[in-house]
Amino acid sequence: MGPEHSSARLERFLQSSDDDEDACPALEEMDKPEFAFDQLLHGNWLVVNCSTPANYFHVLRRQIMLPFRKPLVIMTPKSLLRLKEALSPIDDMLPGTQFQRVITDSSIQDPSSVKKLIFCSGKVYYDLVKRREKEGLQQQIAIVRVEQLSPFPYDLLRHEFVKYGNAQAVWLQEEHKNMGAYSYVKPRFQALLKRMGDSRANIGYAGRPAAASTATGNKYVHNLELENLQREAMRL
Repeated sequence: MGPEHSSARLERFLQSSDDDEDACPALEEMDKPEFAFDQLLHGNWLVVNCSTPANYFHVLRRQIMLPFRKPLVIMTPKSLLRLKEALSPIDDMLPGTQFQRVITDSSIQDPSSVKKLIFCSGKVYYDLVKRREKEGLQQQIAIVRVEQLSPFPYDLLRHEFVKYGNAQAVWLQEEHKNMGAYSYVKPRFQALLKRMGDSRANIGYAGRPAAASTATGNKYVHNLELENLQREAMRL
């Protein structure tokens, strides 16, 4: 919780990614089977935030199997090592499986009934799932994990917007608004929605307000901020 060691400064890595935030690929480009590979080939590096052991395994395996070498930045915190919910069945690591750039919400039975679509990345997902269950909103709020932040997975996120066409979309993060991934993903979400001709021309924000320090260094204030963040996320 101390401000001197509470952030790996994700925003700095994303700011150094060489993709243009306004250059959203054409829809027909996203439909090509080689789209994901071409993104890896032309980007300067890869930034991921894995939330499952299987995805951690697969991103390392992919890094070795790629026919070229690019830096890989993994933002996954060590706290997931002792989180009992962060488990993967062995089936997720068998032949035929691969790294998931985006993990959709498999618990949703009727996407048309979803009122809020939350995009997040990393371990905050597990906090949101617990809070959603506590509030009894399992079928009204969908939680989608963006495991690969850069290159930005336009093609898969497009499918999520189409699937949850009636839902308000927000980005949620633990970091303060001027930190973390928000400043990177916001213009790319906007460019994607514009490319799709989606009436949701913008994506909302749920998280801590802008601040000069990465954390308060005070446990009480930290927990209060976390409670406010989760309450805002569950508001319909």
